[in-house]
Amino acid sequence: MSRVNIHSRDDEWLKENSTNLSGDDYSPNDAEAAFSEPDSTDDNVTASEESVGESVGTPMQNYLKHLYRLDLLTPEEEHTTTCLLRELEDKIIALLQKRGVTLVDLRSEGVEQRGSTGAYDHGLIIAKAEELLAGDKISRRDRSSLQSLMKRFRAQRKRLIQCNLRLVIAIAKRFRNPSVPFIDLIQEGNVGLMKAIERFKPQMGYRFSTYAYWWIQQEIQLTLRRNDDLVRQPANVQDDLRNIYRAINQVRAEGLPASDENIARQTGLDLERVQNLLKLPGPTGSLDDPISDDQSSTRLDYAPANELFNTDELVSNQELAERLREAVAKLPPRQRTVLSLRYGLISDRDCSFRVIGEQLGLSQERARQLHSDALRQLKRQWR
Repeated sequence: MSRVNIHSRDDEWLKENSTNLSGDDYSPNDAEAAFSEPDSTDDNVTASEESVGESVGTPMQNYLKHLYRLDLLTPEEEHTTTCLLRELEDKIIALLQKRGVTLVDLRSEGVEQRGSTGAYDHGLIIAKAEELLAGDKISRRDRSSLQSLMKRFRAQRKRLIQCNLRLVIAIAKRFRNPSVPFIDLIQEGNVGLMKAIERFKPQMGYRFSTYAYWWIQQEIQLTLRRNDDLVRQPANVQDDLRNIYRAINQVRAEGLPASDENIARQTGLDLERVQNLLKLPGPTGSLDDPISDDQSSTRLDYAPANELFNTDELVSNQELAERLREAVAKLPPRQRTVLSLRYGLISDRDCSFRVIGEQLGLSQERARQLHSDALRQLKRQWR
């Protein structure tokens, strides 16, 4: 896949979404400041850091404004930059090994399990180098050499990251999802881009963008699978649902109804598979999610009150039941038994006077008299 083609398709989109809301043009110095390297040891380029500024607009708009100012690398420049980055990495690792740092300490997490070779975590390399420079166990000559190598290494790595941020935008657009903010998808795509830089081998002969494409896509897909819903669905179900939603938009764009048959024909899935997937519940949302621009109102504010669980009424009913049990307990044993059988206080079903008489060895009329006497005594107690 050619990176030039990807970028050319998205230039117009970047221009439309990076409109300067304040009406002022950005100078090249502004773009450089937005992507300037922080003083901290963390060398990772993140979308949130790049969007910080005093300009008017959302963080996403500010990020796109500065991003569109960056020039892309030509194939020759890209090859030169990646080769130089690998060369500097090897020299830094050799210096670290000379001072007792093992290769395992510089490996990316899980590299051995995946069978990958030659992949080192740039964050660990930078951390180990700065730790070594901060101590006094290095000669002046090696210190000067390591400082020079680190400065060039950071510059080349930063350049390669910044010149491929548009590629991340182009890929993240394909995976827009209401459950994950778009800028978060870009953030995760940037992580995949930096992983690709750590593992890319320029001697293989193919373009860096071709290699980075799959790492960026993988990080974005993993993020969607982790955050898509409270009940996590299998990866194949999520992929098919994503294809179905994309097919619905394509079918509607062609002026056709989004019927199950048209969706199945567009996606290549079985009709029964499409129907079963569309029956699945949609993404869940939190009642605390803001629904206004000022984030002062949430969904919970507009939730209808359920009178069945009114607190005052519930307390009153509990108090009434307690007083009733106390009043029944004060009745004579036979009257108390008649009331309990008549209204189902002992069992789950009410008993007739005939059944009560049979159980107590009384006539039906006598059972009715005991019931009436019990009610009269309850009324006297209630006054």
